[in-house]
Amino acid sequence: MRRLEGSHMKDKLNKLYNLIFHSAKIYKQLIVFTVVVSIVPVILISVMLFKQINSMITDDLQKSRRQLVAQYMSNMEYKFHEYELSLKQIANNTIIINTLHGESESTNPYRNGRKVSEELSKSLTVENHKELYNCMIYSYLEGISIYGSKVTTMEGASNETWYLSHKALDEDFFIYPSYDKKSNILSLIQNIVYINTNTFENKMVGFIKLDIYAKQMFSLSNSSREPYPYDMVVLDQENNIVYSSNSSYNDILAKVPYDKIQDKNVVYYKKTVVYGDEISNYGLKFVFLFNNSQLGMKKAEIRKTLLPIILITAFIIIAIALVFTKGFSGRVAVLVHKMKAAETGDLTIGEEIGGNDEIAILDKQFNQMLYKLDNLIKKNYIQQLENKKTELRNLQLQINPHFLYNTLETISSIAAVNNVPTIVEICEKLGNIFRYSIGKNYGEFVTVKQELEHVQNYVYIQKIRFGNKFEAFYYVEPGTEERKILRFILQPIVENAIVHGIKGIPGQGTVEISITQDNNTLVITVEDDGVGMSEQKVEELTEYINKEKTDSSREDNSLGIGIRNVNQRIKLACGNEYGIIIKSSEDQGTCFTIVMPLISGGNS
Repeated sequence: MRRLEGSHMKDKLNKLYNLIFHSAKIYKQLIVFTVVVSIVPVILISVMLFKQINSMITDDLQKSRRQLVAQYMSNMEYKFHEYELSLKQIANNTIIINTLHGESESTNPYRNGRKVSEELSKSLTVENHKELYNCMIYSYLEGISIYGSKVTTMEGASNETWYLSHKALDEDFFIYPSYDKKSNILSLIQNIVYINTNTFENKMVGFIKLDIYAKQMFSLSNSSREPYPYDMVVLDQENNIVYSSNSSYNDILAKVPYDKIQDKNVVYYKKTVVYGDEISNYGLKFVFLFNNSQLGMKKAEIRKTLLPIILITAFIIIAIALVFTKGFSGRVAVLVHKMKAAETGDLTIGEEIGGNDEIAILDKQFNQMLYKLDNLIKKNYIQQLENKKTELRNLQLQINPHFLYNTLETISSIAAVNNVPTIVEICEKLGNIFRYSIGKNYGEFVTVKQELEHVQNYVYIQKIRFGNKFEAFYYVEPGTEERKILRFILQPIVENAIVHGIKGIPGQGTVEISITQDNNTLVITVEDDGVGMSEQKVEELTEYINKEKTDSSREDNSLGIGIRNVNQRIKLACGNEYGIIIKSSEDQGTCFTIVMPLISGGNS
């Protein structure tokens, strides 16, 4: 039951498969197949290529952006480093240190203040003075007054705006708003220490406060005067905005907290890519914002470049597929036309399909089949004509057979009354020949034994006719008596040996008949020691009996019509590889060899 269900399901699947894949013409099938196996991979490869290129562009942009960020941060660190060196250089100026400590030659606080201010200006090496807001030295020592443009006492510092917000100077860096509240000021602090060379005691004599404009310090500059590729927001430790290049991004930290972008992480926010970095020594946090439209523009450029290439490639593939498919289907159409013509009975071989592919091979095989079929039909037609001739001759021989039988019986009775046994024997043999010739119970094939009895009757009469001119010898290999052979194939050969071989010699001759089997072949030889034939005559006779068509007006016994009929009957019934082989030499006799397939008695 399961097998039947499985077979039924398999049949349904096969029908569905044929309906889907083989219901249309081969031209359409090939077009669809070409599109599927060619265009689809092109599309898939294109999609993968787009993704890969997009990924490469994204990676390149990220690398470029990271390089910009790294370059900016390097510039910032370099600037801070330069300011630190400048502060240390001022703090190590011995004139400034000694003056603040009260070891100056003058006791005039204004003169000493001018001296310290000049030394500060000399020691302050700043490349970009636009960033510098102010640089002041403040003295810690009480009782030593000093006043100048760049120096004052802590009493003077207490009156300044920055001091009100940063009374406890316990940091090296702090930020405070400018006087007009329009910008922020970054202040770097460096202590000035006096070292006693005798006791090596350290004493704080003051500090340096270097003020820098945050806007000028962090502003984005570009020598080419083109728009900078990113915006930036600088935060302090409490996430207060110190500087912003674009105020529209000031609220972005409310949506993208800094802890998500710290450690140089990347976060995408709408059409903006956000990077984070910091200078930990000063507690400054830098937020870099890149507009992602550049990525979209590059992707659009890639699409504009690759899309025409993909379309051209697809067009070429389709054009080649159409040309190839049209040629292929045209070749198939020629073969189909030949088959349809063959269905109508037209077996002529038309135009051959060139090439060495399977279609060409199939066309060659079909042409060969047409050729063989045409020959087979012609052979069958010839065989039918031969059979008609034989039937006509048999009808001529069958004229009133009962009259012939009765006549022979009458002759035999008269011979018996007159004591002439030879005539009685001749009548008996001739009657057997008549019965074998016109008997309808034998069929086309008879046994070797039956054919040999017929030949023996014929030889008996011929011996009496020719007055014991020859002797006949028989050899039948055991086991071959019941093998099947065609009826009437042996008597014409024996007749030819007697009439055309033995009759022409002066003395007595012999005819030897041998029947043997070799593997799957039955071999019958009829050999005489008569006049024989020349080599040319053997070739002519061999060519004549193997011809498919002959001139009927020239068919007579001299040309071996009987032998030809036997040979053609064997080939038509058994195949072209079987038939008669003739060997002969002048004055040495002739040997006819009949080769047939070995047919057992059960296959009749």
